Amino acid sequence: MNRYQFPYHWLALGAGLWLAGCAGPLADAPPAPKPAPSTDVGRLQAWQDAERVASGETGRQTVIGSGDSMRPIYGDQTVLVLAPIAYAKLKVGMQVGYVNRSGRRVVHVLLAPGLDGWRVQGLNNEDEDGERVTRYNLIGVVYASFATESELK
Repeated sequence: MNRYQFPYHWLALGAGLWLAGCAGPLADAPPAPKPAPSTDVGRLQAWQDAERVASGETGRQTVIGSGDSMRPIYGDQTVLVLAPIAYAKLKVGMQVGYVNRSGRRVVHVLLAPGLDGWRVQGLNNEDEDGERVTRYNLIGVVYASFATESELK
């Protein structure tokens, strides 16, 4: 090779190495998702955390779930924060709290609106609730949840 000729074979080799470095499954793969932050806390700490969240806006309420009707999302002793919502803004799939005829607070999922109120059901229940959610018994929508260490076991 004389001193005026360009070594094209080095250019081809460099381009090949550059392309090889950019190709492959790792180059195109999205980063692995980070796990949601979680920690095992006692009931008192979960309640205190929920109360702190509830105090951020007027009308929010803190409640403790009981039973398994909302598993796998919420289990027994999950602490929930309910936020007020206008009845007209309810949508299918929302998790809402309401007061049943016995005066107990219930948190279940909205299935469909009807003339006599919203049909609701616990995720883990085979049948929908016998009662409807109306503008008069609606407490609010689930805003936050805090699982206690006893729930995580």
